[in-house]
Amino acid sequence: MNGFALHNIQHSSPSAINMWAAAPCAFIAKYLLNQKFKFSLAAKAGMIVEEAVVNVLSNGWTEEKALKAAINEYTKASAFGASDADLKRGEAIAGMITGAIAELKQYGETEQGTDIVYGKKQKKVEMICSGDGFKLPVIGYLDLHYPKHGLIVDLKTTMRLPSEMSDEHIRQGGFYRGAMGNQTVKFLYVSGKAHKWHEVPDAVPVLQEIKTLVNRQEKFLKLGDAATLQSFVPVNAGSYYWTGDEQLRKSLYGI
Repeated sequence: MNGFALHNIQHSSPSAINMWAAAPCAFIAKYLLNQKFKFSLAAKAGMIVEEAVVNVLSNGWTEEKALKAAINEYTKASAFGASDADLKRGEAIAGMITGAIAELKQYGETEQGTDIVYGKKQKKVEMICSGDGFKLPVIGYLDLHYPKHGLIVDLKTTMRLPSEMSDEHIRQGGFYRGAMGNQTVKFLYVSGKAHKWHEVPDAVPVLQEIKTLVNRQEKFLKLGDAATLQSFVPVNAGSYYWTGDEQLRKSLYGI
């Protein structure tokens, strides 16, 4: 029996592969031990901004209506226990939305998929990763798809614009590019005051990297049941995956 079947893992995703690459201990906690990680306000802000942008560009909302709804939603989400950084992010949401709309309106309406993910419509894409004795579907969902332009845009909210794409984002975008027949994939990063575009490079080396990661993961998963793997998996205590979940990490791994 292959490692994925042993743990009843029926598919993967770019986010799961990125978690495995950066912090196998977090992957074991989430996918094998069924632990729930906190949904950060940074992630919540990203969802709110994307929803507002889509509502204006594709659903007939006025920008004023979308801004009001977005700010109200984030205010409710951050009402209790928000850090200074979370409150500062809230102040930037309006600028993130207006900046994204200004950059994206040139492409017209985005094609919305039929799959509902976190309450919003997204387009599902899938590739099969084959290895020694296994075939594992890898599934992702597109933020913004413009078929007429041969363009896929992934919208990222941030408080600091990156000078270059992270390995995680290149991996995510490379998967989209491979799954969509090598269409252009760009990431639009928006802060409260500025924006920056980055284009995903050639998908071929990225897909090879994903295949290597998945194959190595399968071999690791074959080494034992969840409790056994928990007992010796390396612990990356400094990974951002544990932000806000430090007590969970300590309860599982002792550090």
